[in-house]
Amino acid sequence: MELSEVTVDSGRHSRSFRGTRVLVLGSYDYPDSFEWHVTDSLRQLGCEVRLFHNRAGVAGLAGAAGKAMYKINQLMLREPERLIEPRLLRNVEAFAPDVVLALLGNMYSPKTIAAIRRRTKARIVCWCQDQLSTLGRQFLLGAGYDAVFVKDRYMQDLFSRMIRSTSFHYLPEACNPRLHRPIELTALDREEFGCDLMIAGTLYYYRQEILQQLNSLDIKVWGYRPSWLVDRLPGRFMGRDVHGDDKVRAALAAKICLNTLHYAEVNGLNCRAFELAGCGGFQLVNQVPVLAEHFDPGVEVATFDSAEDLREKVAHYLAHPAEAADIAERGRLRAHRDHTYEHRLSDILRTALQRAPPQVTAL
Repeated sequence: MELSEVTVDSGRHSRSFRGTRVLVLGSYDYPDSFEWHVTDSLRQLGCEVRLFHNRAGVAGLAGAAGKAMYKINQLMLREPERLIEPRLLRNVEAFAPDVVLALLGNMYSPKTIAAIRRRTKARIVCWCQDQLSTLGRQFLLGAGYDAVFVKDRYMQDLFSRMIRSTSFHYLPEACNPRLHRPIELTALDREEFGCDLMIAGTLYYYRQEILQQLNSLDIKVWGYRPSWLVDRLPGRFMGRDVHGDDKVRAALAAKICLNTLHYAEVNGLNCRAFELAGCGGFQLVNQVPVLAEHFDPGVEVATFDSAEDLREKVAHYLAHPAEAADIAERGRLRAHRDHTYEHRLSDILRTALQRAPPQVTAL
């Protein structure tokens, strides 16, 4: 997949971070994954970047065998996350980073973070880009990171008041204008992706129950559906996820892009809030207080606060496509101006590089 010709003015940031060595700890590197956007944008800022894959096959096993061994280890071992530790420490020593950036954070034991500290003076920070229900063993709370960045104001406020071993910062997710940007749709694109309403992401019962109330519409559901979920949206599930330009096509071909935030997003936004805006899709998203910090509700994105309100808003905007298009364009301009990965990563690097690491605790 080729990146768009669209570029981001990152000059004022790249001068500050040029040559900074960043070791990114992540799981995936397919185009349009979180890790992919982070590494791409760090390079735009002038950083030297290496990505460590924490889900790589054990003992060099790749493909299906590596995945099978990974699952067995997760089920059978008390601390399966520590299997990656020797390989991770070799990467730390070989790359000699200035900053270690852990993504999500639930894969790294406090013991592993302490081991990293014994081998490097690099700042070690975590960007937890998921919601409250994914904290697992709560490693990011006990690992003693120099800083943890969370995307929910509730999490940032609670942890800042209750925990003193780590500083917590609010940092929302982002878009990548080199990928999340308008493209020209073909007739085939409109035939494949066109619909009244699209939704992209994991399909679970909460989301499905909301969509059932819009059952009379032409709906397309893109993403993952668990095998155990009883399908109550016959014919609406497309059977695959959308990434890269297909995600853009799905957003632009739909009259409405519905963004139902997970119920554990107490006062935060998911990545789709920024990606859909960046693509130029018309977005209808749950009303949460933090939304107004990033978009002007009703002007740059449309919102709903109940199932009844959702049905009324959907009917309104389907009947007023020009109004929806104006909102979508204003949302795109705002996302590209204020909500890029370069903006977020500049905040992370500034915070990381000005903080001395805490004292190592023996484990």
